[in-house]
Amino acid sequence: MNKLTPIVLLVFICISLFSQQPQILDLGNDLYKVIISIPIENITPVQAKEIAIQKACQLAIEQIAGIEVTGRTSLIQAEANNEITIDHFCKLTNQISKGVILEKEILKEENINVNNRIIKQVTVKLKVGKQTGEADPFFSLSANLNKTYFQNDEELILNVTPSKDCYLTILNIMSDKNVSTVFPNQYRKNNFVKANEFFELPNKNDKKLGIIFKVQLLTDKSEDTEIIKIIATKEPVTINIDSD
Repeated sequence: MNKLTPIVLLVFICISLFSQQPQILDLGNDLYKVIISIPIENITPVQAKEIAIQKACQLAIEQIAGIEVTGRTSLIQAEANNEITIDHFCKLTNQISKGVILEKEILKEENINVNNRIIKQVTVKLKVGKQTGEADPFFSLSANLNKTYFQNDEELILNVTPSKDCYLTILNIMSDKNVSTVFPNQYRKNNFVKANEFFELPNKNDKKLGIIFKVQLLTDKSEDTEIIKIIATKEPVTINIDSD
């Protein structure tokens, strides 16, 4: 019986390593260091890194402000060079929080081999702030794209329908950290949208002016991920974007 004990312990250690939970350290002054481990399975190392960073941000925000998360599963596909690169079920989340990430620094990034499985481990330093104001529990917003997945140079169309009158600001966040405001813009400066109004970007009038949004890969990339962030407010606000 005693001879079996080391084997049991060895198995336990291996499972513990593979099931390593996120580690978060409070550095004081709203600064946190977060270590996240993501298995590289059916995703690329770049995607694993992005997931790790997103989870690190969420964990840091939870420490100071809390977060409400709802989700649904959906089939996600991505295509690059005429080949399906991603074809699996993914969880889409809608997050409401009073926290905001003020600073973000990647301290360390490495690939770890655990039981012949590659794990992406990312250490992130984050500064978190707390937003003021209250979310409206009776406000909802639905948003959809015209396609499930895109090839390079295909047109993107965004549809948004708010449940209440609001002012919309739409940002495009690229993987190289550049951020641009796509709405409002010089052609459509009025960003007020009525309750239950179907908002489309670009719409027919935009297209008459030659305004279209094409999905394009960054240089030397065969696949990529971008974020379209939709901000809805009850009053008009000015958001200054500094990509640097």
